[in-house]
Amino acid sequence: MRILARPSAATHAQITPKSTPQKPLSRPPAAGARTAGRGASEGSLGTYAKTSAAFADLLPKNNIKWVPVEGGDGEVKAFEVRGTQWLERKTLAQIRCDRYRLKSAVNRLLIGSRTSKCCRWKVPTQSVQVMHSTEHGKAFYAGLQVCASVWLCPVCAPKISERRRVELRGAMDEAQRQGLDVMLMTLTVPHGLGDDLDGMLDRMMKAYADTSSNRAGKNARKAVGLRGTVRVLEVTHGRNGWHPHFHVLLFLDGGMSPHQVKSILAPTWQDACEKRGLPRPSDEHGVDVRGGQDAAAYVSKWGLEHEMTKGHLKASRSAKGATPWALLAEYQETRCKRSAALWMAYAAAFKGRRQLCWSKGLRDLLAVVEMDDAEIAAQEDSAAVILAELTDDQWRDVLTTRSEASLLQVAEENPGEVQPFLQGVAAMAKAMAIPPPVTEKAKPRARRKA
Repeated sequence: MRILARPSAATHAQITPKSTPQKPLSRPPAAGARTAGRGASEGSLGTYAKTSAAFADLLPKNNIKWVPVEGGDGEVKAFEVRGTQWLERKTLAQIRCDRYRLKSAVNRLLIGSRTSKCCRWKVPTQSVQVMHSTEHGKAFYAGLQVCASVWLCPVCAPKISERRRVELRGAMDEAQRQGLDVMLMTLTVPHGLGDDLDGMLDRMMKAYADTSSNRAGKNARKAVGLRGTVRVLEVTHGRNGWHPHFHVLLFLDGGMSPHQVKSILAPTWQDACEKRGLPRPSDEHGVDVRGGQDAAAYVSKWGLEHEMTKGHLKASRSAKGATPWALLAEYQETRCKRSAALWMAYAAAFKGRRQLCWSKGLRDLLAVVEMDDAEIAAQEDSAAVILAELTDDQWRDVLTTRSEASLLQVAEENPGEVQPFLQGVAAMAKAMAIPPPVTEKAKPRARRKA
């Protein structure tokens, strides 16, 4: 479905006349030369319609407009301005559907992996249950295996990242109470076409570790009054290849400006990169340090309520390049082989790496309880009731028809219709006449007697 017009800037509910349709890209734009660490400009993807920065700046935040769509017989869609882009405004139910669609793409690319089994295979000896939270009104599944992959799973990643956002928000509030300053530092390295992502990540990790372990790094951290850090790893892909980078929350005693902090910490990062075989980061782009408001904005946009629009969860293209979820979405929509190959390279390079790392002692200083990703992904709402307990055949029918998200939506909006919905799913699965998906380990065949 294509958008026929950009949202108008006039009134809240104005319908814009038809104009040139926004055409989706069939594949990522061609790449260019090496950069000094800056993300390359990218085209729009799918129905995301860009506006100029000057035009967007004239509009109020979250300004909602309505736009007619092609072939919709008068149907309109809601858009809102975020930064310099018009983005389709989606309900939580639509967001959940998007995540399960991306999950189906992961299942095709990572056949037999733990992530492909996530939210599909049952926990041994347990049945699949449809649960409904009495506190939040949300529906969810119980009795399913989870992979807890913050990098590869569109279902687990938002849940884990939201918990991490809450942790960081609490840590910043406690730091403020203690009189500490919080700044946001971004570390990049020059990158270009042909750079090996896995090797570049290994060298960057070692370089970052050097900044806190060698003598020069320790002296620099002491000079700025650094009490601790939280390091977040992110990556995008643009015309100049892969662009891995660190966002680091700095917790400081205070008294220094961001410019002063940068002037002291930047040389340690530049020297560490060179010693680890990386190109020397530039003075302009290698290190960026911003004040407390930018740090708070970074943390506040990281979570479920922002519809997968933060960090590695961002599913759109921007001036900083395409995130892994954008590559996966493009493959899911167009079967673009280049997007699939890039996403597989990302998956291989990031598997097993830590997304977020706290420096030693900082959690204790800021009274933050530690939980690993697996504990967060497996966490369930204690204030929930069972709406339905599915048989093996019913769950296979749900998977066959890809009705996981729809069943949860029915459970939230009209719990009494869950069983009729399952009956309809069973009829649909029978009509499709395709083999059901595997949802548990096959039993080993008995050896034949000689």
